[in-house]
Amino acid sequence: MKHLCFAFSFILFLSSCQKNLASKDEVNTAIVASEANSPLKSHSLTFTSDYLVKPGEVPPFTFTKTLYSDARVKTIRMLSRKNPIYPGFKSEAEEIIGTFTYGSLPGNQLTPHAAYLKGTNETWEYYKLPSGAGARKSLGRKAINWRFKLDVKGFCRVIEDYNLPPTSYGPTIIFDSNPNATDNSYLIKDSYDSNGNVERKFGFFALDQYGNILRFQQRYSSDLVQNPGESSFVITYDYNIPRGSKNYSFIPTQNLVCQEFSLLEVMQWVPQPTHQRKTGAGVFMLPNHTIVTQSQVYQNYKFDANGNQTSLTYGDNILQKTTWHVQN
Repeated sequence: MKHLCFAFSFILFLSSCQKNLASKDEVNTAIVASEANSPLKSHSLTFTSDYLVKPGEVPPFTFTKTLYSDARVKTIRMLSRKNPIYPGFKSEAEEIIGTFTYGSLPGNQLTPHAAYLKGTNETWEYYKLPSGAGARKSLGRKAINWRFKLDVKGFCRVIEDYNLPPTSYGPTIIFDSNPNATDNSYLIKDSYDSNGNVERKFGFFALDQYGNILRFQQRYSSDLVQNPGESSFVITYDYNIPRGSKNYSFIPTQNLVCQEFSLLEVMQWVPQPTHQRKTGAGVFMLPNHTIVTQSQVYQNYKFDANGNQTSLTYGDNILQKTTWHVQN
């Protein structure tokens, strides 16, 4: 499939990146300009895990960002698990590496700001050598040339892929949210089969009364009622702990849908939950149609003086840590 939509990637079982992308700052002030979307006051820089990396297995999820001098994100390296940890699934990961630039979209009232990402997405397979040491090999690399259309709040409404053939309406859209939804919000992705034919896939979010995502259900048809799909991710919240002004940092929940949405979560370009997450459960179907549920507990939240989440643990008490850049 020539797309980034991974039906079996979950918040519980994502993987890691290798090295920092830091390089000499080459700020193009014509692109990284004052009329573009403003930098966030607090922006996550790294996410790491204390889980041990085992030979032949995909490392835990992680990302690393570098910043321009005006504190907008310059580069990103994000590697996340493609498949669940379950017999029969390969130890594979998807790694996005790229550089962002920024601009404006004059005359566009809904999405007046834009961000651009150029880089690569590479698929890796992890395996064990006869010596017992771990290794990985590339299964393929694709170029990324995306435009993110951002609203006045800095949230992404549309992602356009300039490496795909354009449609009669313009660049091919690989992500499209529904800003007018009240009870539900939809994702629309163009994916491609082995013959290069477009397959339209739909995703469905069920929200609670506060706007928190309760469930993502992947759909394989435009009939969102009759075709329930094969995979979902279910989240619960502690309604006694409202978010307030805190900034959460989670392993992305929506790799179940697509790598693009995971990137939006990491970039803080989608709304944060209004309450603290309590549990998450990934549900997927095996080739023999057996349903498997894998769940996780979120606990021991820690925040810095600015309200940024610096760590949490799962039920096994292993730390998941985030570092932040704070604008003065």
